Amino acid sequence: MNDSKKAKECLQRIVDLFKEGNIPKALAVATIPPQAGIPSAKWSVGNRVLQFLADTSDARGFRQWQRAGRKVKKGARAFCILGPNSRTIKETDDNGQEVEKVIVTGFHAIPVFRAEDTDGESLPYEPADPPPLVDVAEEFGLSVSYQTFASKYYGCYQGDAKRIVLATHSAQVFFHELAHAAHHRVEGDLKGGQIPSQEIIAELAAASLAQMYCPETNLGFSYEYVKGYAKQSKKSIERACLAVLNTVGRVLDEILNAHLLLKVEVA
Repeated sequence: MNDSKKAKECLQRIVDLFKEGNIPKALAVATIPPQAGIPSAKWSVGNRVLQFLADTSDARGFRQWQRAGRKVKKGARAFCILGPNSRTIKETDDNGQEVEKVIVTGFHAIPVFRAEDTDGESLPYEPADPPPLVDVAEEFGLSVSYQTFASKYYGCYQGDAKRIVLATHSAQVFFHELAHAAHHRVEGDLKGGQIPSQEIIAELAAASLAQMYCPETNLGFSYEYVKGYAKQSKKSIERACLAVLNTVGRVLDEILNAHLLLKVEVA
């Protein structure tokens, strides 16, 4: 496919977002200031929308990743952003002086790769140390990556893609997404979206893990989070928690048993 056709496809994707009424959400994410030093911080809004559509917050060209000390994974596929085609013309201004003016005559496609499709040196928005139980995520076959945003959430578990994406270094947020993954393993496919019972299960499990591995964690957020979803299900917080307690126990067993087995293997 030539550059001109790729560029037209990129533009069409943005136009389609307008038609579908989804551009406000895309713009809301695309205009969040990215981490300083990331090339896309200087991209146009249109290109940051294309980056949003590719489900990443950090994309760079092949050589840019090499300069950052990272390699593009074998088999990774690039997506394209738009670069302007320009030429310089001469015009006469109001004072009769000849001046040069740069005009954009079209666009060309520039292939870039997502951070999630690279390996190597740590990125500035990644934590210096991984959160506790990250080995369990790996045992579950999940990748764990960090972005400067993750839609409107601090984190998300994507079962089909087998990954956890985080926009915070908070271990408790990681525990919440790991709990979703364990819930998926013990009960099969989860329902899509923010299902109150699923969110309460994940947050109760996360709060329990936080007490075990990060005892300094303030659980006030967990209480308000569970209370909000209990209200959605028209239950008191006590009833909502009791209704899922057995499942929370199974989720914790799935995570802690996997962690115990990994420790035995290392020993």
